[in-house]
Formats: sequence, C-alpha cells, structure tokens
Amino acid sequence: MKKKVIFLTFLLAAMAFALIACNNDNEETAATNAESSDRVLSLGIWAGNEAEWASIERVRQDFEAQTGITIEWRLYNDLNTQIMADLAAGTAPDAFYIDSGLAEQFVYMGVLAPLDPATFDTAAFYQNVLDTFTFNGVVYAIPKDQSSLARYVNTELLNAVGFELSDIPDDLESYLEFLPRLQSALDDHFGAGEVFAASGMYEPARALHLLNRNVNPVNPDGSSNMAHPDVVRHAEFIHTLFATGAMRTPQMMGSGWNGEAFGTGRAVIMEEGNWVYNFLRTEFPSISFEIIPMPTYMGQRSSMIFTVGWGINVDSPNQDLATAWIQYKTGVEGMYNWCVAAGPLPTRPDVAAAMAANLSAGLNVHIAQIPYATPWVLGRFQSFINDSYMNYMSAAIVGEMSIANAMENIDAQANLQINIAR
Repeated sequence: MKKKVIFLTFLLAAMAFALIACNNDNEETAATNAESSDRVLSLGIWAGNEAEWASIERVRQDFEAQTGITIEWRLYNDLNTQIMADLAAGTAPDAFYIDSGLAEQFVYMGVLAPLDPATFDTAAFYQNVLDTFTFNGVVYAIPKDQSSLARYVNTELLNAVGFELSDIPDDLESYLEFLPRLQSALDDHFGAGEVFAASGMYEPARALHLLNRNVNPVNPDGSSNMAHPDVVRHAEFIHTLFATGAMRTPQMMGSGWNGEAFGTGRAVIMEEGNWVYNFLRTEFPSISFEIIPMPTYMGQRSSMIFTVGWGINVDSPNQDLATAWIQYKTGVEGMYNWCVAAGPLPTRPDVAAAMAANLSAGLNVHIAQIPYATPWVLGRFQSFINDSYMNYMSAAIVGEMSIANAMENIDAQANLQINIAR
C-alpha cells in the first residue's frame, strides 16, 4: 500500500506539472444477488453534456427500479486527475470511469479489481476494444462506449469546384496528388486562403493508427520508441501531407477545432469522431455533408477509436453492487439505452446491430470501422510521450526541425521523465 501511495503522490505531481428485449442471464443473476433497499453504490463519472447526463440518469433509474440499489454519483470536473487524489486518500468511489489511456497506470498501481470474463460476458465485446483494458490476460475494466474517426466531406464545396465524392481517393498515398489539385481548384473559385482541401491533425490521438504500422511506437517497458526508423518514416509522410499546403490544422485556418473549421466552410474534408455529427446537424444545419471511411495507408484500412471503461475500486466494500451495475450498464439493454440517447457508439456488436436500423448511414460508417481501428493508448506513460511528441512534432510540422530530429528529441524528453517516474 505504501508503494501505491508513493506512486500516486508522484503521479499527481507529474500531472499537475505538465436487440433489446430483456437482460441476459448474467445481468439478471447479478441484479438478483445484489438486491438491496439500503445499500448505496458510489460511482465516479464526469457529467458530460446535457444529452449524456439525461441518458445516464435514465439508465440509473431503470437500474435502481430493477435492483433496489441506490446510486450515488460522484461527479468530477477533471476525473483523470481528481480520481488519483481520491485513490491516494482512500476515498475513491466503488466504481468509476477509466479512460483507455490511464488503464495501464491503474493496473500497475493495483487500484483495480480483476474482473471475471464469464461474469461480464466479455466474449460479447469487440475484441480490440476489450484488449484495451486487458493486461497479462486479466480484464480490469469493461468498455462502456466508444467513438471512431471517419472522413466528413462537404459535398457542396466539393461540387462547386467540379469534383464528385467518388473523386476522393480511398488511399492516403493518393492524397499527395489529389489534395493539391483540389486546393488549386478551391483557390481559383473562392480565392487563395479562403477554403482548404483538408483539415488535419498530427497529434498521436489522431495519427497513432499511421505511426504504428509494422512497429510499436512504445517499447515493451513503456518507454518511447518514436525514433524507430519506421515510425520516423510514417511521421515524415504525415509531414508531407501538411507540406502540400492543402492540409491545415484547424488552428492554421483560424478555427478552434475540426468541427468549427468544417462547419464554417473552411475545409472540404476532415477526419473527425462521431461526436461531431450532432454538432453539425445542430450548429450548421444547412451544410451538406457525407461520411465515408478513413483512407487506407500502406494497403490497410485503419481508424482511431476512443473508449472509456467501467472499473471497480479494489478496496470497495460494495464490489457485488458495482458488478451488478457494470453488468447492467454494459449489457444489451443498458448499453443500447445509453448509446441511443447520449450518442456514443456501442462496444458490443450485438448492440451495434440493434442500433443500425435507427442510425444514419454515416454513423454506421463509424461503427463499421471499429473492428480494425487502433485504440488511443500509448501505455502506462502516455502523458509523457504524448506531451513530448506535441512539443517537437509541432516544430517539425512548420519546418523548424527535421522529423528525424524531432522524434529523437521526443524519445529523449519522454524517456527522461519515464525513468524518473519508474
């Protein structure tokens, strides 16, 4: 326990620094065994937007009605940081959200209870998503939902300069010829610097599925491996896309994020998560857009997925109640109700199939990419590697240093911090 507290204290300092009809048998069994009229289950979450809050409140009400268990929310403004403090103080809730990027840290610290695969029907989940919370063959969290990247295309802008949706290449390599050609047509029609061919982002959360081709950017011991020649080669390709001048970050276009750049007509193509769909429909209802799969790279299709799981506090006295909640929330009924109302994608193919008929074709594009997508995870020291990458890759993208030099600096800075943290 002393080791856990010491590590938690250090980590806090480092962070400050820098288909539906009924429940399955497992769900019914757990709910029955955990039935109680006077036991309270504390759950750590972030409130999210209005739709997310309304959705989880509905799921809570259904769960309480079926089990007699009372749920007490522990709302966090900055869960990833604040939960660390509560774990160190021994005041953490019985169960809580776990971002995929923090899962390995939590496992290393010994704060999560191992979960029985049969109890949680883990075979029903997308394997690559479940693997995000599985270490040395042991499952430590059950993924509650996810989001994936897809390409959004402003068809009105595209058609205005003589291009059709079918003209957009299906492979990323062909972007090197296509984007400048599209940019030239946009400049002629709208004026130079008014509309850009593509809004792109080079951060690891968006580019990991390209950087990890045939190589892991993270070594087995958790240290950074960004200077590996293959990773450098992939990073240089990303740099080349930006060097065409036809791909810009949202900030380069004077926008705060992709959705704004796309919605205001500054970009024809963007790669964005399914969370942007309702944003566009609500904030920019007049925009005509289509959603298509992410392009292939090196002959393989890929995307990124972002997922959050439910984990159980290893010190919780209410692990039976937490088990009942997670089974219900990540079971068919609970997950369907949550995803339909809140907007994220399911982590179970059976729920995805149940939702398909009620989703737009575009959102089903997002779902179709899940099985081959790369989860946003850089290991136990993700924050160190990610921060170092952004420090130096940002300079390389604008030509202040070579990609190879940037990647060497990324490894040096990240691994220095990692060695101190071990």
